[in-house]
Amino acid sequence: MPVRILDQKSVKDYFPEEKKFAEVLKETPEMDLYYLCGIGKSHSRLEKCLKTKVDVNKPNEMGATALMFAAKAWSPSFVERLLEAKANVNAEDRYGATVLDLVNDDVKFYEAQKRKEQEDCRRRRLAMEVSGQILYDRPNVEELEPFCDMDKLYKVKSVLEAAGSRPGENRFRPGYD
Repeated sequence: MPVRILDQKSVKDYFPEEKKFAEVLKETPEMDLYYLCGIGKSHSRLEKCLKTKVDVNKPNEMGATALMFAAKAWSPSFVERLLEAKANVNAEDRYGATVLDLVNDDVKFYEAQKRKEQEDCRRRRLAMEVSGQILYDRPNVEELEPFCDMDKLYKVKSVLEAAGSRPGENRFRPGYD
């Protein structure tokens, strides 16, 4: 998800009553849920948030749900917990993408990056072998982040597929379509 930088005008647009953020979270607990799922680490805070009877299927202004945030954070435990809380696995964002589309995009992107890094590693090591010089080298791709955590991404994908998630049918890709 893209990062939004908020200036003072944007803060007034989003929080016209100029309330403190903690007060806004009490009134709209979905914002806290989006934040927690975007990080995917604090299970106790997630349980506390879910006890407030927050709507796990409520989309944000871009149509993204808490399940989408948890899947993009590569957090299988958060995804499983949200599915227990009856999260909709086939909800679409405003561009028609489902959570499985987002995960498939990550799998495709990071597998391509992994292949590129493996090829670059082979080239660097071959150049060192041929020239006899010691050049800058990196660890094996399996030791680099985020490639060492790809098993979490595959686990998220398998959990979603087991729950019946499917790709969006009419997906719109701004800038590509």
